[in-house]
Amino acid sequence: MKSELLGTLFLSEKRKDLLLLLIEGPRDIDEIKETLDVTSSAIMTQIKILMSQGLIVHESGLYELSDMCRVIVKKMQPLLDTLSVYADNKDYWENHNLNAIPSDLLERIEEFGNCEVIEPDLNRMYELPKKLEDSLRQSSYVKEVSSYFSPAYPGVYIDLAKKGIDVSVIVTEPVFDRLQNEYKEGTKEFVNLEFGNLFVCEEKVELASSTVTDKFMALSLFYKTGIYHNHAVMSFEESALKWGEDLFMHYLAISKQITDADI
Repeated sequence: MKSELLGTLFLSEKRKDLLLLLIEGPRDIDEIKETLDVTSSAIMTQIKILMSQGLIVHESGLYELSDMCRVIVKKMQPLLDTLSVYADNKDYWENHNLNAIPSDLLERIEEFGNCEVIEPDLNRMYELPKKLEDSLRQSSYVKEVSSYFSPAYPGVYIDLAKKGIDVSVIVTEPVFDRLQNEYKEGTKEFVNLEFGNLFVCEEKVELASSTVTDKFMALSLFYKTGIYHNHAVMSFEESALKWGEDLFMHYLAISKQITDADI
């Protein structure tokens, strides 16, 4: 019985679409056909299968989910969203260290929604990917967490902060040490700007970087081998922006703000 019910739920795309439609509310057969763009015979076959399992009921000319099915379908959506995020960029997720993401946020990875892998052109491999840099310059604020050092970042973020874009960057101790040793004047300039905020995380950061603004979210992970390649998963979904904000706040809570006196 259990395997039959699971098959009923997952083995047909039409059934899945029908269940997701009915979670929004009861529909008559004409509304179902129009919304799903199907024929009567095709959809009635699926309806009968779902009704035989007690998943759909028919009352007063309307089809609707049973009480239990409503519970089931609400739990289906996050799974389907997670599968979609994974399938769209399967190679990236398979080959990178997902354990670097805090566990409570990894469980919400479906919030990335529609995302894409971005990387710089071959002639600017050590610079920010152009799409990411262009999006940064269109943002009202920038919040980043980074455990690796890129020579491209200090200049870009000083430039953004000078233009009145609120830039907050959390780095690890090794990155901060390098900023002090190799970019001391630039680091001092940044923290003394009205819109420049630098923090050092007091605990280990295992992801390469995370950038969230009011426009986009970008996440860059190390390969499972520990190697870093300058590319990231980028999303413009509202849910992804919220996810990125929560990730930033996770590290901000365990970070110390840097002032001119610390450099």
